[in-house]
Amino acid sequence: MEKALIVSEIVKKIRGKEVLKNVSFEVEKGQLLVLLGPPGSGKTTLLKIIAGLEKQDSGSIYINGVRVDETPPYERKVSMVFETLALYSHMTVYENIASPMVAEKKPKDFIDKRVREIAGILRIEHLLDRRADKLSGGERQRVAVARALAKEAEIYLLDEPFSNLDAKIRYALRTEFKKLKTILGKTLVLATSDPLDALALGDAVVFIEKGEVVQRSTPVELYYKPSRLDIARYLTGKILNEVIVKKKAEGGKTVIMSELDIAISESVLRDLQEIPAENIVLASHPDTAIIEKSVENCDGLKLKGRFLGYEYRGSEFLVFAEYKNHLFKALKYEKPLIDFNEPVEVCISREGLNFYNLDTGALVR
Repeated sequence: MEKALIVSEIVKKIRGKEVLKNVSFEVEKGQLLVLLGPPGSGKTTLLKIIAGLEKQDSGSIYINGVRVDETPPYERKVSMVFETLALYSHMTVYENIASPMVAEKKPKDFIDKRVREIAGILRIEHLLDRRADKLSGGERQRVAVARALAKEAEIYLLDEPFSNLDAKIRYALRTEFKKLKTILGKTLVLATSDPLDALALGDAVVFIEKGEVVQRSTPVELYYKPSRLDIARYLTGKILNEVIVKKKAEGGKTVIMSELDIAISESVLRDLQEIPAENIVLASHPDTAIIEKSVENCDGLKLKGRFLGYEYRGSEFLVFAEYKNHLFKALKYEKPLIDFNEPVEVCISREGLNFYNLDTGALVR
């Protein structure tokens, strides 16, 4: 596949602090790549460097195979949506969307067609005559995206396009964004701190933390095989099931120990024997766990606990059980018929287990 964007070994210091550390990745033409990471990880600075609004200390940016380090922003064929949504408040929505094309001196007929086409995709045709200062947060977000997309560009950069919006509006905008990407067929780079944005929208995801690329993968691989334990916790909102085990040599044999009274299946024991680390965290998502009054044939980790209740999440229930001050979670599609504090059994399936080195946090299996 042809590369629309190559980011090669970008280093950037701000007031003596290194905010980007040898950042490298590639984006294929027509792909939507998500830059995911916590606030302050360098995502916005990186987008500005790609757009030519900031200069890197070292490294290079290539757009369609051409090095653009010395190319001014207006010649890079890049369009960017800023998190601050700097709309022209005295202008109408139509005028805001048209403004980049007016600046480029495009024909009036071309401008009108383009404005109405993009407004239709984003479902803001009814707002075209309204002033920007009369818009709601969600409407302003749509207009800002429309204005960026109105400009003819090779690459569109979007910095936190769904931030500061409530969950319902974020969900609607994600849905529209999927349609938009398909219809336009353009290359997009979207920066966000919300894992749901990355998992719902990305063709590929680059996880960046403290200015470093930690993992590049598909959304599915990132979700089910995070390269580090802290990434796994970040992606799930800290609802992982985690069990710590320790390996110890005794009498020529390797003994597996845990502070929990837990039954470990033969298949998991074999996995543990093959891992060189001594202190290991076994982690899994709630969707690969079961919490019931009784669980038979558990290939994985099994323990006893007491039922603490559940959260209803629209299409599923997040069920909780407690054992020795450890909280375990499972997803269930039917309302659990279990009484509070009733004894239950927890099975964490081997299929969904990831093995992390407790000392380094790195994925070891």
